[in-house]
Amino acid sequence: MHEPYRIKVVEPLPRVARRKRKDVLRAVAYNPFHIPAKYVTIDLVSDSGTGAMTARQWAAMIEAREDFAGQKSFEAFVERTQRLTGFPFIQPVHQGRSAENILFKLLLKPGDIVLANAHFETTRGNIEALHCRAVDLPSEHPPFLGNIDIDKLNEKMRELKRVKLVILTLTNNIKGGQPVSLKNIAQTRSIARKYNINLVLDASRFADNAYLIKEIEKSRMSVAAICKRMFRSADILYFSNKKDGLVNIGGCIGVRSRQLYDRLTYEVLRQEAYPTSGGLAARDVAAMTLGMEDAMNENFLRTHIGGIRYLAAILKENRVEVFEPVGGHAVAVIPKSGHRYFSFALASQVFLETGIRGGVFEEYYRLAVPRRVYTREQLRHVGESVSKAYSSDLPRLRLINRPREFFNFFARFTTV
Repeated sequence: MHEPYRIKVVEPLPRVARRKRKDVLRAVAYNPFHIPAKYVTIDLVSDSGTGAMTARQWAAMIEAREDFAGQKSFEAFVERTQRLTGFPFIQPVHQGRSAENILFKLLLKPGDIVLANAHFETTRGNIEALHCRAVDLPSEHPPFLGNIDIDKLNEKMRELKRVKLVILTLTNNIKGGQPVSLKNIAQTRSIARKYNINLVLDASRFADNAYLIKEIEKSRMSVAAICKRMFRSADILYFSNKKDGLVNIGGCIGVRSRQLYDRLTYEVLRQEAYPTSGGLAARDVAAMTLGMEDAMNENFLRTHIGGIRYLAAILKENRVEVFEPVGGHAVAVIPKSGHRYFSFALASQVFLETGIRGGVFEEYYRLAVPRRVYTREQLRHVGESVSKAYSSDLPRLRLINRPREFFNFFARFTTV
């Protein structure tokens, strides 16, 4: 399907000489996250906060009135998010990691355990910073590879005495955004309730997850209706609105307990700003309100996820092995065996030859596609460029700095 919008504003792509990109790679020690964006021609390092906003969102940002407390844009955002989620209490924050940090400080004590389908690196980091333990229980049964393994969840609940939270990430960020089924969410809720434990949804890619459920299960429900079904199982949810919320900055927390909400507002005031802003300018909150509405557009979702699959198809045509089923926001390229730090080497070679930047997560080279930014022709160029590098002789890398945590973000290399 063609893109369900027309392009109103364009930005020239940076063009940088190969010799300069070679110097840049050496300077950043062959880690793509360290490359200054001004040297990147097509940037697929992340889909978080990198999407394009609509004319309506930009207009709302200009119209928003900046006040210290009681902002009109706050009221509109809360009302819109309540309708979408069914949660009575909504608190904006400046992004998803802030939401995690605030919630975990309120809900966890040292020694507590958090179970999840899979923790993203920063989620795990926020949990471990509180001297708690994060345990992954991923399912291995397609097509819902984002599911938590129900048998293992039951086992861990019986075995471990200090499980405090169960988190489901929708979609599961690992391997390009794998969906979680409605049945799995309901089963997880039932088990959590049995042990009187809160079920938390990290719903940053909620619309992708709902669309994939609709497609896989051939459901006649709308994406919005599926979202409500997902959310009604949760005790707590939080968003990074920088993904499916279709904004460049922002997030929020939803709770059902008035007591927890009051504690939440105190913590937001202590860490972020007055609660009605949540650490954001009123213009950013106004953009989030419209982003939550636009996220439900099924033509847009079909086109966005179709673009991910189109990129994967180009790679596969050129004999690049990718993780399948393809996820909702990124293509994960599978490394060739016998090549240490293959994904960093591939990322470096692709950038050197073309100026295209991808990221490295776990062992995969990940191409995350920003929403409403790149055309199919540009994605074809990416697919062909990555394929050429994949089949070439890659640089051999030697690790010169192993960080204590967040390896993929802070590791540094030299060439052998």
